[in-house]
Amino acid sequence: MAAVLPLLLLGAGCSAERERPRAARPVAIATTSSDVPLTPRSAARAFALWTVNDDLARASGDERLALAWAVDSQRAVTAAEYRRAAADGAQVARHAYGRPALWVPRLDGYPQWFVAAAPRGRETALMAFTKPSPEQRWRLSLLTVLDRGVKPPKVEVDADGYATALPTEDQSVLIAPSLVAPPQAAVAEDGPGSYSARVLKAGPYTTGYYAEKEKAAKKAAKDGLEYASTFTATSQPVFPLRTEDGGCLVLYSLTRDVSLTREKDGPLDVPGDADHLAAGKPTGRELHVFSSLRFAALVPARNSKPAKNDKPDKVSGSDKSEKQEKERPKVTVIAEDGAATRIESS
Repeated sequence: MAAVLPLLLLGAGCSAERERPRAARPVAIATTSSDVPLTPRSAARAFALWTVNDDLARASGDERLALAWAVDSQRAVTAAEYRRAAADGAQVARHAYGRPALWVPRLDGYPQWFVAAAPRGRETALMAFTKPSPEQRWRLSLLTVLDRGVKPPKVEVDADGYATALPTEDQSVLIAPSLVAPPQAAVAEDGPGSYSARVLKAGPYTTGYYAEKEKAAKKAAKDGLEYASTFTATSQPVFPLRTEDGGCLVLYSLTRDVSLTREKDGPLDVPGDADHLAAGKPTGRELHVFSSLRFAALVPARNSKPAKNDKPDKVSGSDKSEKQEKERPKVTVIAEDGAATRIESS
């Protein structure tokens, strides 16, 4: 049966800076759920329909509608975004999406999925959409944002416009797509000394998280608190696509648990990015802030070599080992987004 959704008579994709729209009578728009083959054309329609309904939800502050078009990690992040806006007495930010690059794999059966790289203001959003069955609509499973200055990856696309999806356990790349998250979590917790740093490039979402944790722990200690930051790989879907160089682009999620512990019970200050999740000031000895983080990483091919312009120098001993380590092809995390989604205290 067709699901009937309201369509506000406003242009989809207005920026957050525009004034709050006036109330208007909605007009119904119907969407159909059927066994439609996944093609670049059907993916384009799915993306366009999602942007219309997402903007409608944001313009009217309709969290229920927004959640109807989100699934997996995106659902928790969307709910947190609306809760943040409500706590601030503000409108949820609206986004204008430009024409996307669509990476649509050839898939037999369900679930179906595709990835879009869409301009959004001054940034580029990488978005994974899923459709678990013919009866369900396309929903946004994951959204992450490319780092500033990073161009969208070169995904391999054939003459018919289809991308190549990799099996999650594919062994043609340095790390199987399903196993990219755990090494990142290890480096984020243990820093450059982690064994996983051998396959993961240093950056803000690897060694940067570790440096951030060490700094926060020192500050907390001065206030009589113990600070800990734990990253965990999730059971959420991963979305791997072959890149032109034989490697792959993979979109995936991690959860982060930041905890503050004191020796005695008492009021605990909730970090500013999560204070909207607290019903009053938490008390007890321990506070946990859980976040859902979404990433995109480039994984080199297993047999890839250093770039041709990286000519080896005549060095020996530890210097040679250090240089070889720097030249080793590594996974590079190129996009991140997420939010604090819940807190617990005890």
